[in-house]
Amino acid sequence: MAKLAKVLDTTVDFLMHGSVDDVTADAGLDKEIISRFKQVQELNKEDKKTVLSLLDAYIAKGKIQSILQH
Repeated sequence: MAKLAKVLDTTVDFLMHGSVDDVTADAGLDKEIISRFKQVQELNKEDKKTVLSLLDAYIAKGKIQSILQH
């Protein structure tokens, strides 16, 4: 099943459960974010590392702000 999903450029969830919209909605994921992550997946290793570092920084910022507000 995983090989088939890879060949079809989709996910096993999609093959088993329906449309991409259904799968992303069920997982609570935003379509825009999924689209961006697919683009990031195509970047070279160093650029991916940079993007992940930026995401980590924003996530940490949000957590710190949340703590400071309480």
